[in-house]
Amino acid sequence: MTTQLLLMITAFAGCLLAILSFYPLSQRIGLVDIPRGRKQHQGAIPLIGGLSVFTGMLLGFVLFPVADLHAGYYLTLAGALVILGAFDDYLDLSVKLRLAVQLLLSAAMVYVLDLHLANLGNLFGYGDVRLGFLGIPVTLIAVIAAINAFNMTDGIDGLAGMLSLVSFVAIAGFMLLWGQVEQALLPMVLICAMLPYLAFNLQLVPGKKIFMGDAGSMLIGFSVIWLLIVGTQSESASFRPVTALWLIAIPLMDMVAIMVRRIRKGQSPFQADREHLHHISLRLGLNSRESLTLITALACIFACIGIIGEYLLVPEGIMLLLFILVFAGYIQLLQNIWRILSALRRRLQGVRR
Repeated sequence: MTTQLLLMITAFAGCLLAILSFYPLSQRIGLVDIPRGRKQHQGAIPLIGGLSVFTGMLLGFVLFPVADLHAGYYLTLAGALVILGAFDDYLDLSVKLRLAVQLLLSAAMVYVLDLHLANLGNLFGYGDVRLGFLGIPVTLIAVIAAINAFNMTDGIDGLAGMLSLVSFVAIAGFMLLWGQVEQALLPMVLICAMLPYLAFNLQLVPGKKIFMGDAGSMLIGFSVIWLLIVGTQSESASFRPVTALWLIAIPLMDMVAIMVRRIRKGQSPFQADREHLHHISLRLGLNSRESLTLITALACIFACIGIIGEYLLVPEGIMLLLFILVFAGYIQLLQNIWRILSALRRRLQGVRR
């Protein structure tokens, strides 16, 4: 049995053991999500998903260390984010403090590892678009955006986890396709560590439901953007930068659409509300599991478009234009969803008569 396989098995088992260990502890110390306001679940649910996933990963990498020097830096920065998220789950930290710490950790990634967005690819047919000195600030914005995009999707059972799995599977697939087994190890370990969490969160294990918490959503958001930068900016890039947009299409589009809507209303872009895609699907009459299935299916469709475009080497400019058109249609659909539904209802009533 190879070291890589042992690492993945350990991450899975470590997360499972962490959930079973943290579950009673979280109830004793009050690290639970209590239903109030927008939160409509039943009972106090332990916020230990992110802590458990990270514990499983950490245990795996400690017991079966890999030669990749970036792994240690990743675990250090991701661990710091998990700690920040756990304190936020427990104490409800201010938005400014969270953003400040996220910015600091993003800067550490950029300056310590020189891991940043430098090349956006041949988007306009005249050669690669190089960011130059803009690469660093663009990367900082991208990291913070990804962290908060996945945080915003964590509104119904399993959604943030399933959306991240779509991204991780696609990224790992690209890396394995090019024979980059060492690079593919991190997304595969993340997938293995996520599975026990999803089993408990979706109540496939009865009686012990858990939530991911901000610790988990920050972890997966940071992990996704880390892998996208590695996958598109390293010397042996696994896929083109424009393809990365399709791999995180739902979290990205939902975050931008909701922030634009809040700004138009004169609200803070970080103000919580019930206007996300998953909230709208619930208000359309779908239950939580049906909404999860629908949104995950959409994420898979978008990821497949990116994968097919990458495989067929569709020009990057065309893939970008298609993404922009889909993005614009998505925003317009969400902004006019109730008018569209009202018109459809009136038309259906007219047909029945």
